[in-house]
Amino acid sequence: MQSPEDALRAAEPRPHVGGSRSDKKNYAERLSRHLSTVFANALRPHFDGVLPHADGTSQESRARTAKGFKKLDVNYSTPELGLGLGVSIKTLNFVDGSSARYTKNFSRIDNELRAEATDYHVRQPYSVLVAVLFLPRDSAREVEPRRSGGPSSFGAAVKYFRPRSIRRFPTDDPELFEGFFIGLYDPLALEAAPTRFFDVREPPPRARPPRSDESYSFAETVARIVATYDERNQPPFEWAAD
Repeated sequence: MQSPEDALRAAEPRPHVGGSRSDKKNYAERLSRHLSTVFANALRPHFDGVLPHADGTSQESRARTAKGFKKLDVNYSTPELGLGLGVSIKTLNFVDGSSARYTKNFSRIDNELRAEATDYHVRQPYSVLVAVLFLPRDSAREVEPRRSGGPSSFGAAVKYFRPRSIRRFPTDDPELFEGFFIGLYDPLALEAAPTRFFDVREPPPRARPPRSDESYSFAETVARIVATYDERNQPPFEWAAD
């Protein structure tokens, strides 16, 4: 399993928008597990021993926090480092029936992420944590119906979660993540429209999907995660020009 599209195919069948809550919950859990494997496989050349394994086993492996052990979607830990790198994966796959938007559960997800970041960083302040939120691509096209010119759900997500992603130094607020990306996928065009990723620290389009020059491929996103880890653990050294 090598790409987000592999994970989306493996998670099928995808329920209809009007499907049952249990079907949607089961789909979200399947998708999160497969996405965790995809990210771990992409990171494995750089982080030997990252979990889950290539075959998808050892999902939600445990890492030590300030409050005992907690489960982590993608976990790179060593005896020397403790938790070196963690990736937390969240998905919002269906619009809310009453609002026809994807914004209903932003607060719940943010509360979960804050708790994760705090518990890990308080005990292991040098660990690098990255959050990835997956949204359907159509979340970038609809707009807030009560406000003319209001942002799409994707635009609202960037604004909502940006404050969760500004942790540059080990002494910064433990509630924050070192990186935060939103992955936009098209469940109806997995081959024609591969998932694109957006860094929430960058300015988003208000009511359209980001263009290719405004977003990142999966490989580019993985490279940015690796670079963030290296900046914390192996910061580059530069010489002045002769």
